[in-house]
Amino acid sequence: MAMQYAVQRYAATRPWAKRAGQIFSQALKMEQASEELAEVARRELDRAAQVFPVPDAARQSEAMLALAYGCFVREGRVIVHFEPALTTALAHTRLPSNLPDTLALPARACFVHVEGLGGACLYHDEADAALDLVLMGDTLGLDTTSWLLEAEAIASLRISYPGELAEQIAAVDEAWQPLLAAVINGLALMTQPRASLVRAWESAAPLAMVAQANDETSHKARQKARSTLLKEGFSEVSYCRVADLPALDAPQTQGYWRRQAFGEGKAHSRLVWVLPR
Repeated sequence: MAMQYAVQRYAATRPWAKRAGQIFSQALKMEQASEELAEVARRELDRAAQVFPVPDAARQSEAMLALAYGCFVREGRVIVHFEPALTTALAHTRLPSNLPDTLALPARACFVHVEGLGGACLYHDEADAALDLVLMGDTLGLDTTSWLLEAEAIASLRISYPGELAEQIAAVDEAWQPLLAAVINGLALMTQPRASLVRAWESAAPLAMVAQANDETSHKARQKARSTLLKEGFSEVSYCRVADLPALDAPQTQGYWRRQAFGEGKAHSRLVWVLPR
């Protein structure tokens, strides 16, 4: 089965992925889970190093990916998928100067997929008003063993909000900027009233099995179909959509974000998306 999402391929290619999910799902404290998973990954890599020359860069990237994946599982394995028309519109939208004052993520941790670019695991640190991002290239996990010999293409950063964005993202390598811009615009988009997240099985799932999994007439058959889909590696996905989004194959003007004051004494503000045209 061709896996569309980087987190699926990660789970299929890492020998500690299942254990990572168990550790993060069962541990009461994140610090405890992080330390335990780091030890599990280290042991597996040491074992692999007896056969393959595992470079330090691969060890570092695998430690970061393991932590991101563990958080993803802990918070419900939520995948957000921006539909193609929306991805095109966001690609022609200038970044906001600041993130929204308040974010609207579907979970504390989730994976955001951007067609053709890759994706990002996000962790929302509400206490510090910050986002931890691990950006993943669209080839991550395609080869079952190459990640042992050479570090996967990833980048990480922490973004504080609602502070100025430019300085915070400037240090990220230019090659990652298109994906990072799509993710940031997507985060801003999810705060918009006209945006919605629609839960459905991923497009690669067999249609007959999906129909059975959505059949409200038989609880037993529905549960059996859902179990089969999950066992075969398919995921339910939150598709991000905007109602009445116009076709934008070749927009003539860029979209942008403007800040709108509201509330008593205009003490609060929110972002409003002006679409490209």
